[in-house]
Amino acid sequence: MSDLEDDLLALAGGEDNTYESEEEIPLSKRKQATTEDDEDEISTKRRRVESGSEEEEDDDEFEVEVVNPYPLDGKYKDEEDRDRLDELDEVEREAILFERSQEYDKFKERRYLQQRMRDQQQLKSHKEPTRSSGRVKTGNVEKQDKLSELRKQREQHSRRKTRREADYNEESYEEEEDEDDEEGEGGEEEEEDEDEYLDDYGKPKWGGASKVKSKKSTELAKLEDVNRIKVGKTTLTQYCFYPGFDSTIEDTYGKVNLGMDRATRKPLYRMVKIIGVKIRKDRSYRLGNNRYDKYLTVSQNKTQTKDFPMSIFSDSPITSEEFERYLRELSKTNESIELLEDAKTKLQELTNFFNKGLTDRDIDEMIERKKEIKSRKGTISAYDAVKKKAYLMDQLKIAKQEGNFQKVQEIIDDIKENEEIIESQNAKKPESALSLVNERNRKLNSTNIRKAEIKNMANANQQTDGGDPFSRLKTTTRMFYQDLVNQENKKALADVNLQQLIDEKTKQEEKIAKSTYRDLGEMDKLIKGIDFEFELSFV
Repeated sequence: MSDLEDDLLALAGGEDNTYESEEEIPLSKRKQATTEDDEDEISTKRRRVESGSEEEEDDDEFEVEVVNPYPLDGKYKDEEDRDRLDELDEVEREAILFERSQEYDKFKERRYLQQRMRDQQQLKSHKEPTRSSGRVKTGNVEKQDKLSELRKQREQHSRRKTRREADYNEESYEEEEDEDDEEGEGGEEEEEDEDEYLDDYGKPKWGGASKVKSKKSTELAKLEDVNRIKVGKTTLTQYCFYPGFDSTIEDTYGKVNLGMDRATRKPLYRMVKIIGVKIRKDRSYRLGNNRYDKYLTVSQNKTQTKDFPMSIFSDSPITSEEFERYLRELSKTNESIELLEDAKTKLQELTNFFNKGLTDRDIDEMIERKKEIKSRKGTISAYDAVKKKAYLMDQLKIAKQEGNFQKVQEIIDDIKENEEIIESQNAKKPESALSLVNERNRKLNSTNIRKAEIKNMANANQQTDGGDPFSRLKTTTRMFYQDLVNQENKKALADVNLQQLIDEKTKQEEKIAKSTYRDLGEMDKLIKGIDFEFELSFV
């Protein structure tokens, strides 16, 4: 107990050194303690070797890393590959980028699965109990633990005192961190106390937040930075139904197609900034096999904003000419492109959004949203409406047999809506060719009649000009629409002549059909009935 009392007195005074307390321990006890320490070191080495072998086995399972096929923006292998694609045609470039986007999605999925396997393996390794936790210690070991705990407390006390006397300089903190690394569990508690006095830059702070703040960079984003946060048609249509899409896609950039340039006869593109998302249920559009009702509000400066569908956004990167034109548009309103730090923040936000998984609830909501857009009145095709009507008729029979009158009424309402859609689709179809010809002739007749009336009125005015106003007007009987009458007469004569030709041809065909000279033996009979006169002269 004398050794323990000495340690307690030394702790109360705070002046003694740890080496002095160790010298006062008897030699026999120190030998016993050293032998026990040697045994503990041997056992810990064995455990380290065993754990190391297990970790090596685990590492072998994950040696095969998934390699990113397109490290540059998820679309290109390198800068040369990007330049090569820019030189291709628009259609070919879009097709290649679409295929690469599918490959990149598969790569992200494999990387996500591999990461999950690693996390599960690490979780299992943390849950395995260590051998040392179940080991029973002897009385001497317990005593030694108490002494070591007292020494640690004394060292912590002296360290705090030294820190106050050393004006909290950085060198003292570095030495204390080195000492804490050599200590065990008690040192970890001291590190937590020290962290309370340190800020991000390793300087002391008292009471409140540090006055030292990082200054925000004023460097503007460049073309390469903008292309990293640029989105295209493929990305928009793939993630537009994801939760959080509207807020994430804001403050990104895009490239819209405005048609053909009349001078160069090439597609005309403009760089724009996406500032909002709108849903227009009355103006849904088809893109691929799905329908969408989302429009993106874009701008070139604060005075030029417009809503565009996702179908006109291009997947190709923004060129330097388009970037320079966008900067000129911003300069007209004294604006500038966003900062580089903001672009990096948006890139990280997009990366987190693209890598975020979907829950079952999110998937169900996406499916319901697509169904709602597809079944909206006016957007369904006539073929789908007829197909749906046949399905509803079958469901109506089943509901009647079950006696579910509420469901019967709902199905009847759906059938009525489908019939309205079918009627509206049929009304939009072009009429038959015969009806179009009749309508054209009707318009032509009305035009000719109007011209004939105008002509007759002009002739009448010419006859009355220059005559005696008190004389009796001479009237002549004339036929209105004489030109039309003549045309109709010609058509009638042509029809009569055509009918006569048809009748004559019919009679000839009837005679040919009644003739029997084609029958077997009839030709011989005709030849026998002919009288031949021959004059024979004999010399």
